Amino acid sequence: MNTPRIARLLFFVLAAPLVLSGCDSWSRVKGRTAPPCPPVYIMADAAKITKYRPGSGRDLTDVEMEGEVVAFKGDCVYDDKGGEVSLQLAFELRRGPAAKGRTLDVSYFVAVPKYYPAPGAKGVFTFPVTFPETVDRIRVTDDEVSMRLPVRDKELIDNYEIYLGFQLTPEEMEDNRRNKR
Repeated sequence: MNTPRIARLLFFVLAAPLVLSGCDSWSRVKGRTAPPCPPVYIMADAAKITKYRPGSGRDLTDVEMEGEVVAFKGDCVYDDKGGEVSLQLAFELRRGPAAKGRTLDVSYFVAVPKYYPAPGAKGVFTFPVTFPETVDRIRVTDDEVSMRLPVRDKELIDNYEIYLGFQLTPEEMEDNRRNKR
């Protein structure tokens, strides 16, 4: 038997659980516990969208798309410079009768109010969604969005709340508020 090869294999088998368990285990090894991820909220007034075709019509036949932010998943990793938060949003979308094609653009935001009014306080992301033939309802997940937060103290992490939602026009926001009542 090849002893160096067995020794390397044994090292990887024993080290793998520590490496795969992530930064939290490394923090314990260093005698520290990693701070939790910042709180993330789907903003109620921006969680839904109804896009109408241009013009004054606002009935069911004028709807191009309806959607809802239904979920998100995320992760955070900390180093000496702070934390990096990665988020991925999931949407349920419905193609309306006024849609001109099978591909529609979806725009959403990720915002950290603590940074307001700096331009980096809010990122707006747009991605195309193509509905397959004969399918007018779809659930999609966009690519991962990452941001760096300069926080190293778990006591301060709550100051870096993150808000998610559709990027709405003032009219769409008002429609959402009116429909909640």
